Amino acid sequence: MLKRIVEWMLEPVKSLTDWCLVSLLRSTSWFGRELTDEGKAEQGAWREQRLRSIRGLGLISRRRQLRQERK
Repeated sequence: MLKRIVEWMLEPVKSLTDWCLVSLLRSTSWFGRELTDEGKAEQGAWREQRLRSIRGLGLISRRRQLRQERK
């Protein structure tokens, strides 16, 4: 019981530290600043493709869950 309470209390702290670290890394990173306009467009296209793939996998997963619930 105590372990669950401690985990529950630490989750917001872990989320905050993760957010701070990611923000720091993004603000100090030079990645992408040296890209040409063409490179930025290509990077954006890859990002869109990856997001479409993730959404598609989510839809497949939800369909499988619905099929399992109907059985």
